[in-house]
Amino acid sequence: MVEETFTAPTPREAFELAREKYGVFSDLKLLRATQTRTEKGKLRANIVVAVPQEDYLASIGIDEEEELIGEIHQLRDQMERMKSAIQPTQSNNIVAEVKTMMHKKGISEVWLDRLLDPLAGESVTEDKSLLVSYVLEEMDERLHVKPEADTPPATLMLIGPTGVGKTTTLAKLAARYALDPVHPRSVAILNLDTFRVGAYEQMEHYAATLGLTHIKVDTVEGFQDALGQVRDHDVVLIDTAGISPYDIGRLVKTVEFLRSLPEHTIEAALVISATAKYDDIVAIYEHFSFLDIDSVILTKFDETKRIGEALGFVLEKGLPVSYVSTGQSVPDDLEAADKEQIMIRFVEELHV
Repeated sequence: MVEETFTAPTPREAFELAREKYGVFSDLKLLRATQTRTEKGKLRANIVVAVPQEDYLASIGIDEEEELIGEIHQLRDQMERMKSAIQPTQSNNIVAEVKTMMHKKGISEVWLDRLLDPLAGESVTEDKSLLVSYVLEEMDERLHVKPEADTPPATLMLIGPTGVGKTTTLAKLAARYALDPVHPRSVAILNLDTFRVGAYEQMEHYAATLGLTHIKVDTVEGFQDALGQVRDHDVVLIDTAGISPYDIGRLVKTVEFLRSLPEHTIEAALVISATAKYDDIVAIYEHFSFLDIDSVILTKFDETKRIGEALGFVLEKGLPVSYVSTGQSVPDDLEAADKEQIMIRFVEELHV
């Protein structure tokens, strides 16, 4: 049954309207009747009757087949609305799953949020494999390496915490430049590492073996004098003390060295271990960042299958990777950074 309302000045007249529309009034069921007075004082009566559905549809020119079609369209609209309501939830779940997977591999939550949050509602978020591929493509696009130039930096200072293989890396660089079969260069080493026992002697022996200039420096004035002595060399490599991020005194001394000669362009390379945890790397960076870091050298690349922590760091900070150390052998185990090599290693991590 369908409820229908009829309005007239009196209940009797309202009944007559129902009778005229449906013919036999006994087929209708009276549900309720009211009578009110309008603002102008006239009476108005409303009656509500229950009408058989087929009679109601016939009275407005719709048969049962048309009604069925209409119901199908309504059902389809409801399904579309339900689908649109469910889809964002599915997409959100997929995005959250991919974020969790990448974060577990070392990629920072901040970087992932910045990359994926603008994709809300996009079709790429509806398929996990597609979304993972998108993240990897963006990582590859945003990962920067610093190509090894035909002419290396005239003055390069290596900075970083203790235990990352900074001095060994400097020795590899010195040999790489000095023994280049195509363009051998004259290399000088300025040694600021006056704190570690035996550090100077170790480097002195190595420099003597390769015929390199090696000068020990322990004051700002001495640093200025040493730079003057080696100004005719193609490359000057500066080995800093193995500074703990929490040793403010040594940090200040290094800054004094760097800023004592503003007329010199000194590039700073932050040496970090590929085995380090993301939070530790960030802490190291924050203590050295005021030195205007130009690039990152990754050491111990061969000692871990998990480079996501270091990769996540360079992605977030936008720092280029210049070299990758792949072992202890000097000078062989040092390679110019290769984006494909780094990304392949990370992709392998995703399947572990």
